[in-house]
Amino acid sequence: MRDFSDLEKKLVRRMIELDDKVGSLNVLANILDSFYGDSHLPDHCYIELKSEIDVSIQVRDDALAENGLDWIKEVDKDISKKLLTAVALFQYLEEEKLAYFLGELDLSSLGEVWADTHYTRCEFLDADLKPLIFRYSRKKIFVSETLRTLEKNDFKTDEELRHQEEVSSMKRQLNLTRAALGFTLIGLLVSILVPIFVTSSVEIKNDGVSQVLGAIEAELERMGDIEESSNERLDDLESVVLSLQESIAGEDASISKTHDEEMQSTAGGGG
Repeated sequence: MRDFSDLEKKLVRRMIELDDKVGSLNVLANILDSFYGDSHLPDHCYIELKSEIDVSIQVRDDALAENGLDWIKEVDKDISKKLLTAVALFQYLEEEKLAYFLGELDLSSLGEVWADTHYTRCEFLDADLKPLIFRYSRKKIFVSETLRTLEKNDFKTDEELRHQEEVSSMKRQLNLTRAALGFTLIGLLVSILVPIFVTSSVEIKNDGVSQVLGAIEAELERMGDIEESSNERLDDLESVVLSLQESIAGEDASISKTHDEEMQSTAGGGG
């Protein structure tokens, strides 16, 4: 199934809308006249339908006199493009059995015909396009359920929808694979970095213990130095005490000797 242009999608949606609307006539004229802009025929002209070979553009005399021949050529180009798009779409829908074109309506024109207005016939339409315009302008259109489904799916076929679903599934699978690879990479980094951090932590702890032990040892050494110094001071003190004791003892002995000598001298004088 081929792709649809934006204008063709508008035409199909209008076909479905008219097909569902009670009392409406789903024909080319109503499809075109329901639009403004892209598909609507200009107000100053209409398409006259006399036979398969007699199809012409009718332009209001006042518009033609006001705008000139170059302008009407642009109008012809615009109308021919819109009609060609419409009838080519109808052909395709009919061949693919997406829509059915039945009956033979007695219609003599496409577009709005103004009363009491003079028109000039312009023979600009291509000869191959005339019978197609004449044929599809006089047919009633019936939309198939397949075309309705196609429009609901934004004009994507079952195959395109399956392909789209497969692509979406592949994207989801790819995202899951990427996530799994991400978790694997994180696990790998953790397995590499954790031992390094643990070893560093142990080294830091060992360094801390060594520093504490060193401080204790230094303190003990300092206390030992203090103790040794204290012992030396005690030894010096003991030496001083001993010297003092010896000095005192010597003084006592001297005093005693002098006292004895005085006593003896006194006793000899008295005899």
